[in-house]
Formats: sequence, C-alpha cells, structure tokens
Amino acid sequence: MTLSSVRGGHSADVLAQATARARAAASRERLLVRCGIAVLGAALLLVWEFGLPLVVEPRYVSSPSEVAARLAELAVDGRLWGHIGVTLGEAGAGYLIGIAVGLAAALVLVAVPVLDEIAGPFLAAFYSIPKIALAPMFIMWFGLGLLPKVLLAALMVFLIVLANTMAGVRGIEPGLVEVARVMGARGGRLVRTIVLPGAAPAVVASIRLTFSRAMVGAILGEFIAATQGLGFLIVRSSRQFETATVFAGIVVVAALVMLVNAAIRAIEARALPWCAERPHG
Repeated sequence: MTLSSVRGGHSADVLAQATARARAAASRERLLVRCGIAVLGAALLLVWEFGLPLVVEPRYVSSPSEVAARLAELAVDGRLWGHIGVTLGEAGAGYLIGIAVGLAAALVLVAVPVLDEIAGPFLAAFYSIPKIALAPMFIMWFGLGLLPKVLLAALMVFLIVLANTMAGVRGIEPGLVEVARVMGARGGRLVRTIVLPGAAPAVVASIRLTFSRAMVGAILGEFIAATQGLGFLIVRSSRQFETATVFAGIVVVAALVMLVNAAIRAIEARALPWCAERPHG
C-alpha cells in the first residue's frame, strides 16, 4: 500500500465524516424549525382564545373553537370548497401570467438598455400607486367575472417579478459580462449563459414569494364585486356580523398560502437546490 493511497483513503474518510455531520446538523435544524412553528402556532391560538377577548369586545372576536366549528360546517355543506376553487383559480391564473409577463419584460429591458432608461421612471411611479385603488377601475373596465380578479393578481405578481429580476441582473458582476463578451457572447447567448444564471436566485425568490401577492390581488377584486370566492365570503359575512365566518375565511386564506408556498419551496429544493440555499430579497 502506497503513501498516496493511504492519504487518499484518509481524505475520503474525513470527507464522509464532514458530510455526515453536515446532514445531522441540517436534520437538527429542520427539527428545531418544526418545533418552533408548532410552539408559535400553539401560543398564537392560546392568545387568540384567551387573550384577545380581554382587549376586544368578545362578540367581535370568535374563538378558535368557534371558528373550527364554522369551518367544519362550511366544509360539510360544500360551500367552502366552491369559494376556495374560485379564489385559487383566479390567483393561480394571475400568478402564472404575472410570472411569464414579468420575466419577459425584464429580459426585454435587459436586452435593450435604452428601454430600461425610458421605462424606469414610469415603472417607479406605477410601483407607488396603491393597488387597491385600481381594483374598482378593473371591475368597471372588465366586468364582474373572473377577468378583473385574474388581472389584479397578475399585476401584483408582475411588478415584483420584474423588480426582482432587474435587481438580480444589476447585481451580476460587470467583469463576468465583459469576459463573456471578450469570448464572443452576444445577445441571446449572453443572456442565456450569464444573465439568466446570475439572476436565477432573485427570479426564484420572486416566484416563491409572489403567490401570496396573487391571492391578495384576487381577494381585493372579490372584495369589490363578486358572487363567489373567499373574499366575497369574508366581506358578506362581515356585513352580516358573522365573525366566526369572517375568521374562518381568513384562516383558510392563510392556510392556502402556507401550503402553496411549502409546495413551491419543495419543488425549488429539488429542481434548483443551489438557488434554494441562497435566499434573496
């Protein structure tokens, strides 16, 4: 047995031990996070059940047990599933449209810098407009159906994806771009080999974070004018002082966003593990 083979075997053992320790540390961290989520959730429920009625009129605050009973009632009679389906459909369609249009617009602005300079002031002004102010206008322009809610959701997503993608592109080292150009990369090849990989963490972060914004856009539209959806359920119940139903709708919205975000994170971790390890924004 040679000295080099002994050294090679020792290095492999050290690497295996380091990998095992890293995996054990990651497992402990995941367990700690899950325990923390459970403890925080239980604490919030206890505060809601026993603390909130001390500072707010009890008839305006339904307890978790009352909300759970109302949720069960809505689920059994089928009304809840119809509202969930409508809102998820609106938010999902707006989410996909907003991502596609936001990425396409960002690529165009990157490829044509003069357009970025021209559009920049207008985009900055548009970002400052409260999106809730646009909801009544969308209803007037596009009617009472699904379209205005989908467009509101798409707009909320589009703005974040565009801003995050542009920020990711601007964060690329100029030296990398110059080296790629020296080596002959131009136009589409430069975008494909340097720009997209460099901006990937920002793009992935925006895709992960914007489903909640799509839900906000869809529910805003339902608040203004709708006959179905979780936003409609919440508004109608608040007008009738059905606080248990209002809280039930809010809980369902929060649960849906958490579930979809968890699914997106799982897909991201499998498909793009290097981006999942690099939080952005």
